[in-house]
Amino acid sequence: MEAQKLGLKVIDIYRYKDKEVLRCIYRGKVMLIELSRYRDSMDLEMFRKELQSRLQT
Repeated sequence: MEAQKLGLKVIDIYRYKDKEVLRCIYRGKVMLIELSRYRDSMDLEMFRKELQSRLQT
């Protein structure tokens, strides 16, 4: 739900040994957003900030 508030539509979540990658649609484009760790280990505010920082680059 937090991703939707930022305008992202999450398609897939790829879980690797030490990180997660979200495949999303943002402003009509498919994007891969690499998180520094698992979403489970982040609080809501940290997750939101990480998504926002990835969208700005």
